[in-house]
Amino acid sequence: MRLNSQGCARAAVVGLALLAVTTCSTLPHFSREVYTARVTDKQVKRKDKDDKYLVFTKLNDGSVRVFENTDSLLEFKWNSSDVQGQLEVGKNYNISAYGWRIPFFSCYENITEVAEVKK
Repeated sequence: MRLNSQGCARAAVVGLALLAVTTCSTLPHFSREVYTARVTDKQVKRKDKDDKYLVFTKLNDGSVRVFENTDSLLEFKWNSSDVQGQLEVGKNYNISAYGWRIPFFSCYENITEVAEVKK
C-alpha cells in the first residue's frame, strides 16, 4: 500500500495531535513540588457543567499561589471533595502538587496531598 501526499499529511497531523494530547496530559506529572502555605480562600470554578476546585494560598515568602484540586486517574486520586472540605481558611498546610501554572490556559498545579502544619 502506498500513501499519496495527502495521506502522508493526514497521518502526520494525526500523529502530532496524538503526541500533543499525550504530552499535555502526562508531562505535568513529572513536575512535583511541596509547599508550606496558608490557605486564604477556597472556591469552586464552574464552566458549563464542569466544576473545578481552586485553593488560594500565601506561601511563607509572601507570594500567592493558586492550586486546583481535581481527581486524577494517573495519580489514583479520587478524594478531591474530601480534600476541599478538609482545608480550612487561615490554617497552614504542607501541600504536595504537580504540574505548572500557565495563566493564559487557566492551568494550575494540582494538589495530590495535604497535611496540616501543627504549630
